[in-house]
Amino acid sequence: MHVRRIVLALVAAAGVLVVSQAQAAPCAGFTDVDDTSPFCPNVEWLKNRKVTLGCTSATLYCPTDPVSRLQMAAFMNRLGTALTPVVVRSEAARGALNLDTSPVVCQSADPLVADYPRRALVDAQLSANAAAGVDIGMRAVMSTNAGASWTPLSTVQSLTYVPAAQWGQASDVGTINLAVGQTVRFGVQATRSSAGATNLSDSRCMLRTITMGSEDIP
Repeated sequence: MHVRRIVLALVAAAGVLVVSQAQAAPCAGFTDVDDTSPFCPNVEWLKNRKVTLGCTSATLYCPTDPVSRLQMAAFMNRLGTALTPVVVRSEAARGALNLDTSPVVCQSADPLVADYPRRALVDAQLSANAAAGVDIGMRAVMSTNAGASWTPLSTVQSLTYVPAAQWGQASDVGTINLAVGQTVRFGVQATRSSAGATNLSDSRCMLRTITMGSEDIP
C-alpha cells in the first residue's frame, strides 16, 4: 500500500510537470528562455533591436553561456547602432503658398520602420509673409498614405499673425510611436485661422524628424 502511494505521488508530480511544460512558451522565439521569466522583456528588447538574434541557432538564446570579449564588442556595437538617433531634415523652396489648395509643405520622404519600433520627434517651423495681414495656424502632421490625407501630431495648433508685407513665424513639436513595417511621411501644415481669403505671398519652412527606439524618448 505504501509503495502504491509513492507511485501515485510520482505520477501526479510528473503530470504537473508535463502540464507546466505544456503551458510554458518561448520568449522572443527562444526555446531555452521561458516567456514567464522576469528577464524575458530584456531578451525581447535586445532581439527586437538586433543586438542578438541567438547563439548556435535562431531559436536558442543560451542564457547561461559565457560571453567572450569579441562577442561583447559585437553586442556593444549593435546596441550603439540601435540607440543612435536617425535625423532627417526637409526644407521647401521659398515661394507663395495657397492655403486652400496646398496647405502642406516641407514634406519628408516615406521612411519605413523595418527594424524595431521607434518614436519620432518632429520639429516644424514656418515663416511667411502676405500682401494683407492674416492669422495663420500651423502644425506638424503625418501621413500613412503617401500624402493623400494628413493627421496632426498635436491637438493644438500653433497660431501666429502675419502683418501685411512683413514676416511672421510659428513652430510646432510633436511625437508619434511608429510600428515595425509602418511607412510614414511627415510635413508642415499651414491653415488660415481668420476670415478672408488672403494667401501667403512668400513662405519658407523647415522640418526635422528624429527617430529613436520607442523606449528611449520619454
